Amino acid sequence: MRPKTDNNQTVGCFGGFRLCSHLGGRKNQAQKILATPRARPASSTEQDKKVTILFHNRLRSPKKTINSILDELQPELYTLSMAIHDHPEIAFQERYARDTLIAFMRRHEFNITSEYLGLETAWRAEYSYGSGGKVIGINSEMDALKRIGHACGHNLIAASGCGIAVALKAVLETHDIPGKVILLGTPAEECGGGKILLLQRGAYDEMDFCLMSHPGPGHPHSFDIGSTTAVQTFEVEYLGTGAHAGVAPWEGINALDAAFLAYSSLSVLRQQMKPTHRSHGIVEGRDWISNVIPDNARLRWQVRAPTYDELSVLADRVRKCFEAAALATGCTVKIDQELPYYDLKNNLVLARIFSRVVQTKYGQSVTTNDSAASTDFGNVSYCVTSVAIPTEPHGGNHTPAFTKASATKEAHAAAMIATRGLALTALCILQNDELFQEMKASSAIVRST
Repeated sequence: MRPKTDNNQTVGCFGGFRLCSHLGGRKNQAQKILATPRARPASSTEQDKKVTILFHNRLRSPKKTINSILDELQPELYTLSMAIHDHPEIAFQERYARDTLIAFMRRHEFNITSEYLGLETAWRAEYSYGSGGKVIGINSEMDALKRIGHACGHNLIAASGCGIAVALKAVLETHDIPGKVILLGTPAEECGGGKILLLQRGAYDEMDFCLMSHPGPGHPHSFDIGSTTAVQTFEVEYLGTGAHAGVAPWEGINALDAAFLAYSSLSVLRQQMKPTHRSHGIVEGRDWISNVIPDNARLRWQVRAPTYDELSVLADRVRKCFEAAALATGCTVKIDQELPYYDLKNNLVLARIFSRVVQTKYGQSVTTNDSAASTDFGNVSYCVTSVAIPTEPHGGNHTPAFTKASATKEAHAAAMIATRGLALTALCILQNDELFQEMKASSAIVRST
């Protein structure tokens, strides 16, 4: 079954600019579109023409404002990115990043809410101009990976989000455009589902659409607007009975045996898995020694599939492997399923606008290659309009090589192109109601399939 979502949740998008981007819109608006007759979304050629005309006419001056403010901000954003890179913090512990980013946004006259919606390291920066207008959402991720630091480039995401927000604030003020900009500091993307928790608590409800970038491996000067996979994480604990392994092993119940039976079952299951599915994890334990039957063992396991519906079926099969291992060994088992990350639902209108901007203005190539990685922004995209944009040429995500790459001037330059591209994409939607309606219609169609 497709997951249930709250009627007030927002729609989102994810992308990677070998470094990535997300764009989204209000779900309740999309539902109204589904319930009423609507014109089909314009073709990509028609949308390209609209964007070209916009940039040559109405958007020429606002476009200059965005590029000018980002030119000025570039050194400061690089410093911001490097400060976070040099202070890596894991999920829900991003206190330095939170404080550093909040200080930056306060300097640029945003209203700040810290410990947003009950999450200690989440925060919200808001700026409103005039009355009415569209509400633009942006995400800044902050967390790093244990032991290898910012091997997913969240320092670049954080700085990019700040840059987009400040640039759009300048456009609203300078060109007398009513609207609101909301930047969310989102914790715990690597594990814990920070955006899912914020989504459930209403953080995205007010947004008409939501923007984000994410780095990933790829060719230089390229972006990707493909999807990402859905992922389910399991925490499995086996409890047995300890005994002397040499004197009386029959008195023990071996929790490690249970863990390895589960591991073996999962390995065998791979033969029947589709090529697009993934199964991977680790085995851990407390105070193991070789001459004592282990009375505890844990697995942290993840399974992935291209869609949430496929993931649900695969996760059920995997859970049975855990249960069978406990039955075979006599151990007790506790199985916790964390919040699933859904696949990414890209908004085609936003993706095309972004593609047109970065191709024509910045000479970037754009592909639509789906990624086997996952993001908690996928959940937002089920309720808010979405787009993905990956860019970094050496060393894939979650490797020490990517940690080094995410601190380079080249990575920062790529992130700044993503920042400009997303800010200009938002500008197109702000200034053209027809494109705005097409964006909402496209989201409704994607989510109904």
